[in-house]
Amino acid sequence: MIDWVPGTTWFFLLLTVIPLLWWHWMSRRQQSAIAFSSTSVVADAPRTWVQRTRWIVPVLRTIAIASLIVCLAGPMRADAITQVHSDGVAIELVVDRSHSMSAIDFKRNNQPINRLDAVKGVVADFVLGEEEDGRTGRTSDLIGLITFGTYADSNSPMTFDHQHLVESLKQVRIASLGPESGTAIGDAVGLAVSKLTSLKDREDLRLDDQIKSRIIILLTDGEQTSGELEPLESARLAEEYGIKIYTIGAGNESSPLVPMPNPRTGQMVLQRRDYSLDEDTLKEMAQVTGGRYFRATDLESLEDIYAAIDELERSEIHQQQYMQYEDMAVEPVRIAGFTLPPLLLIPMAALLLEILLASTLYRRLP
Repeated sequence: MIDWVPGTTWFFLLLTVIPLLWWHWMSRRQQSAIAFSSTSVVADAPRTWVQRTRWIVPVLRTIAIASLIVCLAGPMRADAITQVHSDGVAIELVVDRSHSMSAIDFKRNNQPINRLDAVKGVVADFVLGEEEDGRTGRTSDLIGLITFGTYADSNSPMTFDHQHLVESLKQVRIASLGPESGTAIGDAVGLAVSKLTSLKDREDLRLDDQIKSRIIILLTDGEQTSGELEPLESARLAEEYGIKIYTIGAGNESSPLVPMPNPRTGQMVLQRRDYSLDEDTLKEMAQVTGGRYFRATDLESLEDIYAAIDELERSEIHQQQYMQYEDMAVEPVRIAGFTLPPLLLIPMAALLLEILLASTLYRRLP
């Protein structure tokens, strides 16, 4: 939308009158100062292309005057800007990366994938949104990422840079067999509680009062096998700080196919392995904090779970609209995908070209 500054009526009146006065003055200037008996002989004489195009000089002057008047009128481009204020949700994503997450019992597009890869795709859609499903993502929420095997690690701090968080999740690798292949559920949840309760100390955020609620979304496919803090102890700690925990038990089979090293060749081969999911503990963790427990047996149910949490924990968004103006005379303006240069360049270019041509090709003798 293009707007104009107040009082532009007079500028448009000048835009009409001044070019007319200019052409009238130029026509009088072209009258001969010396009288001749007849100019018929001169009129029949052949004319050069310079003589035939001499009208270019006054046209350039007219363009310069007209465009200068337009610039003085102050054309403005107005864009409606929507300012969004929200009481956001602080979310700590806690994802199991123990070796059992390499079990291949999920499918995407009829192709088998392991549990962690399934979680990565679904969590990315939860955070960033999915156009096909009409989900907008968690744009106004503060989100962090913690993964755990034998030890809990903070892969991404609580941030509004959700693209960075998703990239951090993509870099997560399944723990190899050995000292790192344990499952420290309690330590991971305890670390998440610590992150969520220390937001007021983050000088780079300064928005602790704007946080509507704090939640933890815990996904695991096993039971506690390592760590110092018990899962229920960490849940009670979260409950003391008013932090809600949503727990997700992942896995379709109790004895899924898992890549394991062949003791003879050292190559990875698929073998059946027995894993147990401690659903009772996950249910109690959710109940203690006022959250919910979900069971994900395939990719579709996992997507539905995160969609359900997305609906349960929604931010309150308030929109305020204001106008942003750009002075088209002195600032480049982008319209319909094209960037237009400042209008003030038009009279400047026209005047410079007129002076150049009038001093060379179309020069007049005194």
